This record gives sequence, C-alpha cells and structure tokens, in this order.
Amino acid sequence: MRDDEIRPTIPDVGSRKDEDELSLYGDEQDAPLRRRRRPSRPAKKKKKRGRRAAAKKKRRKRRSFFEWLFAGTAPRKRTSGLRLFGREIHFSFWPTFLIVAGLLIVSVVFLQSTNIAVDEQKVTLVGLPGNLEGYRILHISDLAGKRFGDQQATLLREIGTLDYDCVFFTGDMVGKGGDPEPFYELLEGIPSRKPVYFIAGDSDPGPVLQTTRAITGTVEQMVLEDWILGATERGAIYVDAPVKLAVGDSNIWITPAEMLNLNASEMVATCKAQMEQEQEGTVLGLQADYDTLPATTYRFRRASRLLDAVNEMSEMDVHLSLAHEPPSDAFLKASASHDTPDEKFLTQPSIVFAGHYCGGAWRLPFLGAFYIPSTTADRHGWFPAQEDVKGLTTVSETHLYITAGLSTPGAAPVMGFRMLNSPEISVIELTATLPESMLGR
Repeated sequence: MRDDEIRPTIPDVGSRKDEDELSLYGDEQDAPLRRRRRPSRPAKKKKKRGRRAAAKKKRRKRRSFFEWLFAGTAPRKRTSGLRLFGREIHFSFWPTFLIVAGLLIVSVVFLQSTNIAVDEQKVTLVGLPGNLEGYRILHISDLAGKRFGDQQATLLREIGTLDYDCVFFTGDMVGKGGDPEPFYELLEGIPSRKPVYFIAGDSDPGPVLQTTRAITGTVEQMVLEDWILGATERGAIYVDAPVKLAVGDSNIWITPAEMLNLNASEMVATCKAQMEQEQEGTVLGLQADYDTLPATTYRFRRASRLLDAVNEMSEMDVHLSLAHEPPSDAFLKASASHDTPDEKFLTQPSIVFAGHYCGGAWRLPFLGAFYIPSTTADRHGWFPAQEDVKGLTTVSETHLYITAGLSTPGAAPVMGFRMLNSPEISVIELTATLPESMLGR
C-alpha cells in the first residue's frame, strides 16, 4: 500500500467553514428575487383612490327604504319583532313614528274635509217687522263643483236636519271646472217650497257669454252661461238685479252687492243710449252692432230693474245683499252715505252675505287662517285679523256675514284642500231682540 493511501486526511478548516456558511445561508441561486419597488404615485392619485374607496364603502352601506324602515340590524332602539310571511321583522322607531304621524295627519285632513259643520247666528235688526221675527236663511257658498256623497247625499242629509225659510248661494258653486252637475244635484235635493237665490262667483264661468248665442229666445237665453240657465230651470232665482220676496205683509229685497253704489238713473240713461245706437246700426246692417246688441239690451234691463227697486223700496222693507267676495269697509260706508231723496241709489243693506275666503282654507292651531285671497285686506291678505276671515261683523250699521263655505278658494290654487278647517254651511236667524251683551251695557 502506498503511503498516500494510508495517510489520514486532514480536514481543511477553511473549506469546512465555507461549507457551513453556505449551508446556513443557502446557495446564491436559492435566494429569492427581490421585487422591484414601484415608483410612488403622485399625492393627487392617492387622494383620488381614497375617495373612490370611501364612495364604494358608502354604497355598500346604503340601504333601500324598506331596509331603512324594517331595520332589523340597526343599532338604534327598535320595537319588538313582528312576524310577517314567516319572517321576523323589527321596526326602527323613528322612521316608523314619522310615517304613522304622517298617516294620522292625512286621515285628520280627510275626515275634516267630509265632516260638515253648521254655524248658526242670530242677527238683530232694529225695526224688524213682527212677521219676520225668527226668519231663517240657509247660507251656502263655494261648492266649487265638489260632491259630498253620492248625489250630494251627505250634504243634503245635513241640510235636512235644519230649519230654514229660504236659501242664499253666494257664488263659486260651479267653480273653474265648469261642471254644473254637483250644483244641480244640490238644487234638486232642496224642497221646492223653499225659495232659492244665487249669484255667480269669481271662479264660475261667465256669467255673461263673450259671444252671444244665435238663437231666437229671451235676452237671458242669448247672453247668460249655460249653468245659470240650468239653475233657473231648476227653480233657482239668479240675482243679477234686485228681487223682492214677499213674506206675509212684509217685503225682503235681495240685491247683488255690486249694485249698492250705482246711480240707477245714470246707469239706465247710459245703457239706453248705447242700446238705441246699436239698434240703428243693426237696421243698417252693421254686424258689430248686431253682435253686441243682446248684451247691451241685457244690461239696460238690469239697470231698469235697479231703478224700479230704488223707487219702490220703503223704510219698512228689509234689505239683504249678496256678494261673493266680501266688500271692503270703505265700500259699505259709501253705501250708507246715499241718503238724499234725489239720489237714485239702493238703501243701506241690513246684512251682506258673502263667502270667497273659505275660512282661510288652511288653518293653524291657536292661530287660525294665515292667508285669505283678498285684494283689499292689509298685507294683501297675509296674516289677517281672524274676525275678517269668517263670521259676523258690523260696518257702519251694516252686518257683514262671511261663511267659511264648502271647498277652497279658486283665487288661491295652491290651497287645493282644507286643513284643520271643516266645510261649513250657515243659518242666519233674523230677530228684533237685542242680544244679552247689549242689554247688559
């Protein structure tokens, strides 16, 4: 054996150390590749990415209306569970409370709009004839084409419980819709023995046609609106000029308030001159005069009836006037100033009946109406004195009674329904007895 075969192998200290280090750290090929670091984005892009993430998170949290209402996992206070279709549903307190409160308000408004109130007033008239003591007048205004039950059954049932001697309708019974059937149904339900008088309101069609009818008939049939003719066919009396109502030995004059301050003599003279001129033009073949002659003749006849009433009325007669919009204080005071014998004006009315305001349509608790459609009131009708909205007042010895009516004022279209304001009909009783408040003074 050779010497090199039996010679012990002496380990190389340096090489062993290298091997240990390699086994400890691994081979260079086994080392993982270091990722290349991306360049940092600008701050603006980071901010935009943050907004996107926040919006995405917000969308995930967004819930539908029913999830909000039936919030079974809401951390807020909830009511006890309710099983619906086999599932337990929890109601979130505040959303449920608000919805229930809204439904209650709508229910109250609906019930009040169908529940008819009756306002009864006694009006003292000094020197009232004895046979007119206790005479009762049913006053209705502002139906505006509305129905209270089938064929006005609800309204007529309420009227049937009242004691009255005649009926006054003070305008806006048809309204802007132009459907006269609800008004006709009301007229047909009133007993025929009760005299009925009516005027037109600002929202009613007409009352005079813009183009006269090419028919052969009375002047009224040629110039008045269909709904007025339909009402007169059902027994109602259109008060476009003074009308006398005989009650026993006494007379009640019912006049349109628009005629209170008209000089009857001057009105007759003016209308007569225009009518005669148009008659001559019609004979000569002038189409314009032919077209306007019926309306001019109608105005002349109204003026003639006014003059006849001025000459016939006596101090013992009771004068009642109908207005749709309540007259101003200045207008009523002017009607009381015509007292000389040579002037041809109507005497001062004892009572003026009016509507139009509808009780303010919307009323607030403890405050009342905050708006009425009036061109003469202070602040253009905003926050009016509540005694001017409805009820009985006195101006220069003339009583003014304003009923709250049945519907809403056509002059205020935003107020399409009544709120905290029940529909109203009124009964005015005439008496010569002084009220207790005056007797105690």
